[in-house]
Amino acid sequence: MTPPITARRQRGQSLISMMVGLVISLLTIAAMLVLYKNMIESTGNASRAALRDGQVASALLAAQIELQEAGFGIPAADTLDSRLVISNDGKQIAWRFKQELGQADLCAGLRLVDAVNSGTAARGLYRLPPKLCGSAAAATWADTEWHPVAAEAAFFDPIQKDGSAFAGAEREVGALTLRGAADGAGYRFVAVPDACLPYQQQDSVERTGQRVILRQASDDVLFSVCLPNLTVSPAA
Repeated sequence: MTPPITARRQRGQSLISMMVGLVISLLTIAAMLVLYKNMIESTGNASRAALRDGQVASALLAAQIELQEAGFGIPAADTLDSRLVISNDGKQIAWRFKQELGQADLCAGLRLVDAVNSGTAARGLYRLPPKLCGSAAAATWADTEWHPVAAEAAFFDPIQKDGSAFAGAEREVGALTLRGAADGAGYRFVAVPDACLPYQQQDSVERTGQRVILRQASDDVLFSVCLPNLTVSPAA
């Protein structure tokens, strides 16, 4: 005899089990979001620092190449400040040269803008394009004539998650940046006499050139380039 078929009550997920699964899913998503945020913050600092280093390195190389023109084709008898001049604040340098012998004199320069409120120009290192001139000291350029070779990215300073700066011991070491020290006037152009000759050939030189340095302290130098075309007497 076949046993009678009894109806079985259907069973499924209870509301409690669904809520437990939902909580576990939310906790997993929250942990993944925190991990993603930390990765974005760390890679953001790294990518912007790499952009800064590359931009500053290429800008300094371009600046040194430009400076090699200084004094070419200009008589050594001309005064030094008519061939090379640095502004009183040390943020601008201009020089006079000839592109080819027999051509008219030109003046070109570099301008470092490292203050946030410095007129219409944004922070950066600018190339002052060549223009006809009779003296480097008299040459001027309008803001609209400046050509940027390094922009705002050259001043990037890595920050922590809360937006604050890293402490002294945690700060970058050896970073290429145009940002000056907080307690100083920033980087400045400086010109000093130098023989601009190889080792052991400097003792007998009768005339000396000029070394242009971009620095904010004696031990914090961004670049140093010797310009042999800017000859002066050693006593000058």
